[in-house]
Amino acid sequence: METASGQICEFWRWFSDHQPEFNYLSKPDEPFWDVAVEQLKKVDKRLWFELSGVSNVPREFVVTAEGKTDAFPMVEELIRLAPPIERWAFVALKPAMGFAFTTRYEGALFEPLDMWFLPLESASKPQDFGMRVGIKGLESMDEQVALNAILVILDTGLGERSAAIDIQYIQVAELPPAPESLGYIELPELADYIAWRKRRQSTSSR
Repeated sequence: METASGQICEFWRWFSDHQPEFNYLSKPDEPFWDVAVEQLKKVDKRLWFELSGVSNVPREFVVTAEGKTDAFPMVEELIRLAPPIERWAFVALKPAMGFAFTTRYEGALFEPLDMWFLPLESASKPQDFGMRVGIKGLESMDEQVALNAILVILDTGLGERSAAIDIQYIQVAELPPAPESLGYIELPELADYIAWRKRRQSTSSR
């Protein structure tokens, strides 16, 4: 970790030296974005970053491990060692943003507010939580593309930590005509469901 700490401090020195470039950076297709990613990956090749909008004050620099839980400690150490920089906030892992958004993935439009999930539990692994996500129009999509899109949506909606740790299995299916009657729950309620499930498991283990 001593070597990593040195690399982390070097990254933040580099960030401070290039703050003017970061102040105006807005899109991943800008050349400086690739330069910044390269510097971050000198700390750990599993890391990436996201930025809030240029007009945000403070502006957020979010370091993500793209759901790789074994890299979470490195992300947290990186943010712990971040220096105070005026008009900037440094965030470890993607925060929970809720599901009130739409996203386009591989040319297909996905609307989380129109999705439902069916909890799946395993008798052999009762602690694990799986879910089937019902998507309107799935029959006309590539199922693997839809599954990958759901992983991105969960990262955004639940936050990177919860999406990676609290859900052990995910599948997708065409949304049935009357999902509630089959036990499906609206996707925006997923965070509350996970919290309820944890409380239930905590109570039953006592």
